[in-house]
Amino acid sequence: MNTRLPITALALIISAPALAQQVDSPLSPLFECRQIPDDAQRLACLDSAVDTLYQSENSGEVVAVNRSELEAAEEATYGLNIPEFRLPRIPSVSLPSLSGGASSDLADAADASAEAAQEDDTSRRVVRNDDGDITGIEGLAVQNIERGPYDRMIITLQNGQVWRQIDDTRVLYSRRQPFTEMSVAVRSATLGSHMMQLNDRGRWFRVRREQ
Repeated sequence: MNTRLPITALALIISAPALAQQVDSPLSPLFECRQIPDDAQRLACLDSAVDTLYQSENSGEVVAVNRSELEAAEEATYGLNIPEFRLPRIPSVSLPSLSGGASSDLADAADASAEAAQEDDTSRRVVRNDDGDITGIEGLAVQNIERGPYDRMIITLQNGQVWRQIDDTRVLYSRRQPFTEMSVAVRSATLGSHMMQLNDRGRWFRVRREQ
């Protein structure tokens, strides 16, 4: 087995069943092997650790993604109420697919988000705080706006997201402007809620993401 792994060129690895909690890196056994002074024992340790990692990746227990995929997945899930879900921010490294297995849901979400982002207006911008958490996204292209109960808006974006207005703020916009020429900005508010602004002007109104 080839134990020459391109560690320095890699980014991040995640244990799929434990996305919401801090755990030891699946690469820890590899790092521990490096501390063995005897060459033969170190090689045997590395062989064993790589074989274990291969089996974990092949079974789906470990999923390797790069940082750009993580950030895209985070953007794709922004605003959704997913209990106990938070993408890890610990510095780490990753491996390419060892077995050529199917991609994870996280990677699929990243691909969908990246594809949708390419279709968005060039003014689209992700705002993050000092910890790297998303606090808002600007320039999201609108697909359609409907009116629900109490004349509250239901906004469908071109990336497939659906947001519903949950307050009674009166939002004015030109009926002559096609929905597909509109954009919205979404920002985080208190207690996990979100605010939205239409066309970068006017009043902010409270929304909840439904899809």
